[in-house]
Amino acid sequence: MARNTQHEMLTSPSSRIRARQRFVLALKRNGEQLRRQLVESVDTRFSAPGNDAEGNFQQAVSKLYSEDAYRAVCLVKRAGQEMMWNTIGDAIDVELPRLKGLLEDAGKRDVGGSLNLRDDVSLPEEWTTARVHLQPGGYLRDDGDQDVVAGALYEEGGALYSRGQGVGTKESKAECIIRFLKGWKPDFQPRRILDIGCSAGASSVPYAIAFPEAEVHAIDIGKGLLRYAHARAQSIGVPVHFHEMNAEQIDFPDESFDLVVSHNAMHEMASFTQQAMFNESFRLLRRGGVCIHQDLPLKFAEMSPVRQADIMFDEWYNGELHWSDYAGTDCQAGLEAAGFDQANIDCKPFPLLDETMSWLLAAAEKTVSDEMS
Repeated sequence: MARNTQHEMLTSPSSRIRARQRFVLALKRNGEQLRRQLVESVDTRFSAPGNDAEGNFQQAVSKLYSEDAYRAVCLVKRAGQEMMWNTIGDAIDVELPRLKGLLEDAGKRDVGGSLNLRDDVSLPEEWTTARVHLQPGGYLRDDGDQDVVAGALYEEGGALYSRGQGVGTKESKAECIIRFLKGWKPDFQPRRILDIGCSAGASSVPYAIAFPEAEVHAIDIGKGLLRYAHARAQSIGVPVHFHEMNAEQIDFPDESFDLVVSHNAMHEMASFTQQAMFNESFRLLRRGGVCIHQDLPLKFAEMSPVRQADIMFDEWYNGELHWSDYAGTDCQAGLEAAGFDQANIDCKPFPLLDETMSWLLAAAEKTVSDEMS
């Protein structure tokens, strides 16, 4: 499975570092289980019949964060996150010369992929200092022309973070979309594919594997992420073309792709950026093409005030800049506003193979009758 693809860009931590990582993983898993139990308990009491505060978000925040046990678990969650990055960073530091060498070798491999960096891409100011999920240096970390640290941290940190949340590893996000796509459009064979917000490239490679005749392109705004993604794909032997571009204004011609995808990108975007990505998806698709944007099934309207208050921990203390923006997103309305016909949009949760969770998939097909916005 692509989720567990082994490649040369991964580190091989010492036994000492692996022991620390196992400890952090156990700490995060146990803390997450306890946090869920506490939230359920507070929610039951807060939502009890006759409670005058029922339905009030601010009172739910006050109630939840006044609980000593909940505050203690939040401290454990924050500390566990910092410890996770420390252990991963230590493993990367030891192998950084090797990783930089693999980036240098990437261009010499006869694989067919490419890396296209530029200096004229506008970067949201907030992203230049943000530490999403507390990742050291943030997603835009760039320590020079051979730097790959942001991508290495992202891939290895993401894997450990997911295991700490109790999410299985039988299927990657991209594989989930591909499985959905094959059920939705069994005969669909895209010739050109675009992955928006590709980060370290782990979700770009599966499309080149699943559709070997297709030309796969992937974009992001982080140079360190893209360098790592390129070296990663080249080491696996899969051709992917990585570009430094902003999702709000993608520099490809109209109707130049058959499939446009994104993976856990919407919750990293402000509301206007989410809509811009939907608009660009419509513009870039050929008639008969489809877009599928995957993310967490996070909807404030479907949560109690206590659960809303718990979810906001990540925006307040874990570097998620646009958590509440995404929690209020209406993907159906956004895709319609971009130009897709209501009848050709399918937004719904779709379970992972191991059913540990479901992803929200916002899918739409561009038909002959659709008008360009």
